[in-house]
Amino acid sequence: MAIRRLKKNVMLEDFGLRDNPFSSIDIYNVDAQHTYVPEMYGRQLPEFYEKFFLRPLENERHRQVIGAVWSTHTGKKKWGKGFGKSILMAEESKRLNQDFGAAMLRKMEVQEEDIGEHPILSGYCTFDQSKGITSFPATLLDAVSFILASPHGESTVHQQLRSRILAQLDYQEGYGAYAIGEALQAELRKYRGLNIQLAHHTLSRFIYDLARDNTEALVSFIRHEIGPRIKATQGFNFIHVFNAFAKLAGIVYVTYFIDQIENFSRFTRQQERDIKIIREAMCQTSPTADMASFIFQMHIHAQEAIESWWRIEDLPSIDVLIPTNSGRILNLTGLGRAEEAEILASRYLADYRTDGFVPPQLLHPFTTEIIQAVLDATSGNPRDFLRTLGNIIDKARDDERESLDLTYVEPLLDIDYEAQAEDVEDEFENPVR
Repeated sequence: MAIRRLKKNVMLEDFGLRDNPFSSIDIYNVDAQHTYVPEMYGRQLPEFYEKFFLRPLENERHRQVIGAVWSTHTGKKKWGKGFGKSILMAEESKRLNQDFGAAMLRKMEVQEEDIGEHPILSGYCTFDQSKGITSFPATLLDAVSFILASPHGESTVHQQLRSRILAQLDYQEGYGAYAIGEALQAELRKYRGLNIQLAHHTLSRFIYDLARDNTEALVSFIRHEIGPRIKATQGFNFIHVFNAFAKLAGIVYVTYFIDQIENFSRFTRQQERDIKIIREAMCQTSPTADMASFIFQMHIHAQEAIESWWRIEDLPSIDVLIPTNSGRILNLTGLGRAEEAEILASRYLADYRTDGFVPPQLLHPFTTEIIQAVLDATSGNPRDFLRTLGNIIDKARDDERESLDLTYVEPLLDIDYEAQAEDVEDEFENPVR
């Protein structure tokens, strides 16, 4: 509980807020609790589903998509930061994993009889130097952990996949894990181009933990017991094994969202080798090439960092400026309408309301006029929009303002976010992660 003072607390008594809802609007951290407002993306959320899930599922074969979630910016400088790319990829992955995509497919008007036959999964990962996740395979293996540990009903995705596999097997009671392990190894042997050593002790342990019911132990093994060297040199073998495990459970499609791709070129020591592994493992090796898509978070700095090695290996272009790439690229444009901005602000405010406080309207202490003014001042950039609201609240608390109006707010809107971006954009490391 926060301290209480004898003098009047404007934040608590007049605004009905236990804290400033916008005080820590920062880079997305998958381990932290975030207010996620899908409505902020407007018409681009269905576009996200369409390009990265629906269109691939409409194909009988060749479902793989190499694409990108972009953000370009037409302001003074093309930073493309703060448009909600990371939170979109991660939080939508969590929502999709809750029911293997059924609610999303239903929302996108897929025929009901097809929904049950097309279960899907989605994973999110990012390069994280503080955790030793600096190679591309290590990053994707973290996406596997993300998927396995995702909630699904009262259990986890991992446990649900096990149950789906067991439902297909004839096994003696008490030997379910053994039956799954045998079935998975038999599945892996079907792929002639898959050159992995099933007897390798680390890979064997991974299969053993996949087959058991203990998700926590499995995720702990992946994150803490598979060393950085094994992840870097053999990490894709674990990805192939997981995809085979998912396929055995009836999953037809997996999407991997990769954040902070520019850090690959910063961290990797053997770039040429790693790039070849990426192309061969992603695009040429089954089961991954048959059922998995890879979608990268992109902005101008990421494009500059990866462009040379991306072209060397002839990977599919994800350049936002090439019109023919539009079917594989979602270019987030920010808050396009006042309605989206109002929903975003009100949802944050609702999460911080004090118990028993009934606001006169959902945007209180702001008004629709203030929201429109802040939206215009920040050019629709969601992060800048929220930060500005936070700055206004802090200033109002300092001034002991019991209410807000446009006259008070307008002088506070002259903030050059472009100049702030210039100071930090060249630093790719994120010590919080």
